[in-house]
Amino acid sequence: MASVNKSKDLASDAIVSSHGVNPCNLLIHNARLFSSHDHFEQGSADCIAVDRGVIKEIGNFQDMQSYAGSNTKIIDANGRTLMPGFNDTHIHIWKVGNLKTLMLDVRAAKSLDEMLEMIQAYDRQYPEVSWITARGFNEAAWKDGRLPTREDLDRVVTHKPVYVIRTCAHIAVINTKALEICNISADVHIPDGGEMGRASNGQPNGIFSETALGLVSKHIPAYSKSQLKQMVRAGQAEMLSFGITAATDPAVDPLLLESYYEMYAAGELQIRLNAIPILLPDGGGEPFEMPKKFASLGFNVNTVKFFSDGGLSGKTSALKRTYKNSTEKGILRLNPEQYLRLCMQAMKEGLGVATHAIGDAAIEFVIAIYKKLNASFPDNIKRIEHLGLPEERHLEDMAKGGMMASMQSIFISELGKNFIRYLDESYLNHCYPVKSVLDHGIKVALSSDSPVVKNYNPFKGIEAAVTRTDNEGHRIAPDQAINVEDGLKAYTNSAAQISATPQFGTLEVGKAADFILLGDNPLTMAAEKLSAIQVDMTFVGGEILYENRL
Repeated sequence: MASVNKSKDLASDAIVSSHGVNPCNLLIHNARLFSSHDHFEQGSADCIAVDRGVIKEIGNFQDMQSYAGSNTKIIDANGRTLMPGFNDTHIHIWKVGNLKTLMLDVRAAKSLDEMLEMIQAYDRQYPEVSWITARGFNEAAWKDGRLPTREDLDRVVTHKPVYVIRTCAHIAVINTKALEICNISADVHIPDGGEMGRASNGQPNGIFSETALGLVSKHIPAYSKSQLKQMVRAGQAEMLSFGITAATDPAVDPLLLESYYEMYAAGELQIRLNAIPILLPDGGGEPFEMPKKFASLGFNVNTVKFFSDGGLSGKTSALKRTYKNSTEKGILRLNPEQYLRLCMQAMKEGLGVATHAIGDAAIEFVIAIYKKLNASFPDNIKRIEHLGLPEERHLEDMAKGGMMASMQSIFISELGKNFIRYLDESYLNHCYPVKSVLDHGIKVALSSDSPVVKNYNPFKGIEAAVTRTDNEGHRIAPDQAINVEDGLKAYTNSAAQISATPQFGTLEVGKAADFILLGDNPLTMAAEKLSAIQVDMTFVGGEILYENRL
């Protein structure tokens, strides 16, 4: 595969619709068109015309010959499927790129020893690095199934600090050198909504979770804007190969937000980007400055982010009952008074609110706040990120209150082993219940939360939503399976709707010409083979930004 690097100005926000017969820039014909919006019927339509980055006409090639001029690029699709580009409404773009650039990726480690070997090899390869940072371990996939501790890390590195983030990013482990640099001892103050692990003697064992991660992260040298931009460029290049033409970064701090604005102004954002700034830093009592609302075709800031609980795969999501074979119920992170106050401030600025809530206790907590917000701000965005274990009454409240969700069926594929291990039968049977959410009429998008998962191909997410099968072949809550067409809609049209970005997401005249040409037809493929579909071309604004040259 190879990326096609072509300059593109996303700073132009105007979408102009024309029904004239002047020649267009691009004409794709002999295509099977798919779009999930109401009243879309392909009929005899097999051709799409694009001019100035906008879909100018859709119809039959025989009737659209006049759109072809001497400078028109004409592509014969040879019967392949053309559909809107994918929109991943919850993906940490810079973190995806970070694992391709400056951070050690340990997601492939099949055991603790293998992870330690990777860390040791990294230290030898990059002796100049002052902090070793790594991400991606999942202890549930290891034979002994336990979290690593500082003693484990000390076996391979003692002369410099090591910080290893679990795949969920809600738990991390550090070595003894890092404890010393961070001045963390047994009597350190743990912020509300966080936990520090302890050894049998009461001393820190190097394991930190949720807001307590801030005790460590504030000591790690911050990335520069140039480094963040390097990561974003690396991340979006791969995203284009998966047919992702739009995305939401759901936890953007002030420096990253500045970087995104600068990249947007310089025309360096190749995808349509929706940034959701985070307001409360881990371990910090004071919120970041409230961002300003910004709307354009290429870049949007219309929502702010909060975390109400942790990750289900690491047993930090807040549950009403305990995790299986455990006394743990997870962690509720937010102070309700502060949360409500900040939400009100954001909505007065015209912003929406997106809150991470996975466990049933966290979901109930968030919905209660959203109900209060609806009294004064009924039309502002109110999103729940993840929505892992909602109850029936939660879904009823969400539907009644116009609340929306960005869910991750793709978790079932890579993290299903964790769910089976940590959840009782009742929880497991309605884990990430996408069908129930759709049945209640709630607007829902599917997304990846990558790099929580390594394979964030949207077709893998749709495959998991349809088959409900993890990578080991176990089916999880099979009655929550949806059909392929609903999966495609959740990654395109519905994704645009919950992000308040109606300029793209469907094949319609006047919409941005963001679409993908596929090697196979997802509507006729066997469900278990959806993730094998190749994206042949990715178009953003009518320009080819990725082409599969195999």
